[in-house]
Amino acid sequence: MLGGVGSGVARPDFRNGRREFTLEGFTDETLMRRVAEAGDGRALSKLYDRYGGIVYGAGLRYLGDRTLAEDLVQDVFLSVWRNAASYDPSRAGFSTWVYRIARNRITDLARRRTRRVQVVAPAADEEKIPGKGDGVEEVLRSFDVVGVLSELSPAHREVLVLAYFEGLSQREISNHAGIPLGTVKSRTTAALRAARESLLTVQRTGKPREGTPKHGGTRDE
Repeated sequence: MLGGVGSGVARPDFRNGRREFTLEGFTDETLMRRVAEAGDGRALSKLYDRYGGIVYGAGLRYLGDRTLAEDLVQDVFLSVWRNAASYDPSRAGFSTWVYRIARNRITDLARRRTRRVQVVAPAADEEKIPGKGDGVEEVLRSFDVVGVLSELSPAHREVLVLAYFEGLSQREISNHAGIPLGTVKSRTTAALRAARESLLTVQRTGKPREGTPKHGGTRDE
């Protein structure tokens, strides 16, 4: 949804042959429940669509290697698949949980590469591992933003993605989506308000708001 994974990453096929149906608008936590309780591969694929690019970007930033960043994405989502039953939404939102998995895996990959380098010659500096002061909060915020967007209604999520990730003006959004300019403006205002409330909740508690999205129906608010 917010940019693809690196071009070299083979998108895993988690589907299990079930009848196709849309999962658009489902919260991360609802998708994880489907993965844990029913082994729903399409739900995991939707989570991959939402977070794969962010995981790849974090890997590229800290590891400085496209191949390792691609390996990171595969490892993280295999871990999500295998450990879905251990995820507890009452303790942390999915964005926080998957970030922690990614951070631990980045640390492992960085240390492993450092050891390989030191076998040949002592490294001048250790590999950069995520920690305080190196932008880790910015990366975590990126995970939180994706999680917040996933909780908005499709109508509200659409205007924010088009405005802030594709750079369209409100008039361009109106033309692109085929909705009146006044509707674009009202949806943007309502979407920003809902997103801000959700993001503040995540930052304050580390958890998403309870239940399914309460803001942003299809009404022209």
